[in-house]
Amino acid sequence: VDILAGLGRSRVHGQVLVGFAAETSDLRQNAAAKLVAKGIDLMVANDVSAPGVGFDHGTNAVVILDADGGAREVPLTDKREVARAVLDAALALHRTNRSTNGDDT
Repeated sequence: VDILAGLGRSRVHGQVLVGFAAETSDLRQNAAAKLVAKGIDLMVANDVSAPGVGFDHGTNAVVILDADGGAREVPLTDKREVARAVLDAALALHRTNRSTNGDDT
């Protein structure tokens, strides 16, 4: 059962859905495919094979992809800064009512 894809199919007006992808190759391509397949607004992807990235570190580096084809690189930094970048991206979508939710009228 793909919980995130299910949420993407049944969301309500105003929701912004964010997914996370831990990749080891073809970071952007794999993350973009997941974003589309799940019907979500943002995909936060990291290359867990890179130094200083992933669960066992206090730092992370990610790319935040959006459903419009945009991408924001967050270079290796403290995980709080990564969280701030993800939250900023989600809030920006919410404020502009640009989520992929079909009920945004």
